[in-house]
Amino acid sequence: MSQEPENSNQHLSISIFHTNDMHGRLEAIARLAAFSRKLKENARAGGYETFLWDAGDAADRSIRICGTTKGAAFQGILNAMGYTLQTMGNAIAVTYGPQAMAEIASRSAFPILAANCRDGNAPLVEGLSEFELISLQGGLSMGVIGLTSPLNGVYEIFGLHFPDFLSVARRLVSKLRADGVSVVIVLSHLGLPEDRRLADEVDGIDVIIGAHTHDRLEHGEERNGVLITQAGQYAEAIGRVDISVDRSSRQLVSKTARVYDVSPDLSPDPAVLAAIDTATQELTEILSQTIGEISADLDIDYFNECGLGDMAADALRGRMNADIALLASGLFHAPIARGKLTFGGLDAACFSTANPYLSEVRGTQILEALERGLNSSISKFELRGLRGPPMGIPQVSGMVVEYSGNPESNPRVQRVLVNGDPLDLNHFYRVAHTDVEIVPDVGYLVLQDNQILSIEVPTILREVLADYIRDHSPVKLPLERRWILVPEN
Repeated sequence: MSQEPENSNQHLSISIFHTNDMHGRLEAIARLAAFSRKLKENARAGGYETFLWDAGDAADRSIRICGTTKGAAFQGILNAMGYTLQTMGNAIAVTYGPQAMAEIASRSAFPILAANCRDGNAPLVEGLSEFELISLQGGLSMGVIGLTSPLNGVYEIFGLHFPDFLSVARRLVSKLRADGVSVVIVLSHLGLPEDRRLADEVDGIDVIIGAHTHDRLEHGEERNGVLITQAGQYAEAIGRVDISVDRSSRQLVSKTARVYDVSPDLSPDPAVLAAIDTATQELTEILSQTIGEISADLDIDYFNECGLGDMAADALRGRMNADIALLASGLFHAPIARGKLTFGGLDAACFSTANPYLSEVRGTQILEALERGLNSSISKFELRGLRGPPMGIPQVSGMVVEYSGNPESNPRVQRVLVNGDPLDLNHFYRVAHTDVEIVPDVGYLVLQDNQILSIEVPTILREVLADYIRDHSPVKLPLERRWILVPEN
């Protein structure tokens, strides 16, 4: 497993072990940690200076350690694994916003890089760094730049317009070369196609250690003189890049890559198991905290008005200071029983990561949204992001909807009252909703340009509900119905 470096007196030999796209596979991560320690020990015994880096998406919101703490509690696991550097992925940042990185970074024992995670030329998102300058033996140095995928503008919802990653890379490579580094590495969460563009279009890069596309490059690939590598996914393997630098000329003289499989029979690393236990204990304590009291059972009904939907719509309308609120029933996953409500009970009821929106919408659009919500092709649609439930009908606040129970009726919505007054089709109303209700093709609301007034990020719907319950405890079930069935003539 170890190998002798070339002429260790003349050359400085470096082994960089790297992972990517582990996505919270805890059992596999614990095995990988044990394996990485053995690899590093063997490499050091062979005369190599060693590092362990992650190229992003180690965490995943699908595990509650991450989902409940927005990734923060997971960072202790990476600390226990011995990482010294990481690039920001998208698994947490795209869900809760890059702003969640501040808390993650505050718990991290190592720098987190993402040189393009910013709004144009503005400062980086808090907690992130552009690059890391690493001192090596004999006065040599290595520069590592972090770049993350802009995801086709998705981060604009969080107020960020990522600059062109190629321009960012050129600027930083030029800076590092001017500072006299012997090796320039990009720790990338851009994906393999963009890594290839980077190699083709930016001079001065020696190695790109990649992620995001879950590729496995057994011995890397050489492109325009740049070694590109990536180590698969789900902690099934670990990559290794070996670099040799001439001590006298201070120039890189060789670079190779390979990928090692992690045996499923390998015993897990005790330090990582202990870190998982610590994170689990933190999660348990969070879930057991009491938020408030509910005075009546809050039921779920995806195709009719329901108690949980009424309460949530009221909470969102108040939060956004709106005239009305529209919420997809599919945002909810379990009813809430009367009595004391813990964070765990609320998390089970609503673990959606939808963000609160406020839009200015014409009455005609509201009427259309209600009709669309009653259309079975939409209400029964299982949107992947809802993770199980159908879209359901809109749960509403601030209005009463009289409708026909006959699905063949056209229109089905007979009359709408907004805060007691008939809906004015030409009037603009302030509507509270989330990103789910405006999903193209299956969302209720079809917005026009510039109708979104504000988006509250990185707040998620569960946090809106928690604040409302704390402020209104004991929460009472509204007495007035919002959806009223009109008898057929």
